[in-house]
Amino acid sequence: MKNKSIQRINTLGTVGYIFSILLIICSIAMMVFTAIGTAGAAAISKEQINVNINSDINISSTGNILDTLNRFIKVGGVKDLNTLATPDGDTVKVNDSDIAEVSVEKQGNGLLINAKTNNITFSIKRVIVALVFAFLFCTALTVTLFMLKRLMKSLKNCETPFTDEIVKNMSNFAVSLAVTLGVNIIGSGVWDSMQAGSGYGPTINLGYVLIVAVVCVLVSVFKYGTQLQQESDETL
Repeated sequence: MKNKSIQRINTLGTVGYIFSILLIICSIAMMVFTAIGTAGAAAISKEQINVNINSDINISSTGNILDTLNRFIKVGGVKDLNTLATPDGDTVKVNDSDIAEVSVEKQGNGLLINAKTNNITFSIKRVIVALVFAFLFCTALTVTLFMLKRLMKSLKNCETPFTDEIVKNMSNFAVSLAVTLGVNIIGSGVWDSMQAGSGYGPTINLGYVLIVAVVCVLVSVFKYGTQLQQESDETL
């Protein structure tokens, strides 16, 4: 009969195995969606998309909340929103990085604010590149999840966690996780540069780096544990 520690490892392996299958299904679905998105973007690759966003903001108060809002809301460097108000709510151009035009109309104790963003231009080619990297990330993630599933399967059936099979599966999982991290770093930089409209700059998530580092350390620990297990078995 298995001792309680091994039973807990088997149970965790079973739960992880089921969970990894669910994650694989989700990652494959994301691969399909990004592939469809890439194909759609390629179909309109010669087009250029300009986006303008209009927003209506209704602010009303029975007190002095507008004075408080003026401390936090700045439009084009204007410190007092009341100074933008016109009798008919005429549009006023402002010097703001995000907002091109704004109209402010007094209504009772409050203001009716209508804002229009600056023109945003999307390069479809950059969108395609970003979607390609998103597809590559989903692919790498799917491979990593398959490696995780294999590791969980070996844990749910093991008599001891210190075996060559488990160490091999853990090593494969660590390598695939590192590759996924690399793709994520490059892809995140592409997405950020596309949204900001600036040059490319890689984005490093320290949390992901820490996870990869921890898994690599665990691989070394389990390798050493496997060696000790083998020496113990040979001695006995």
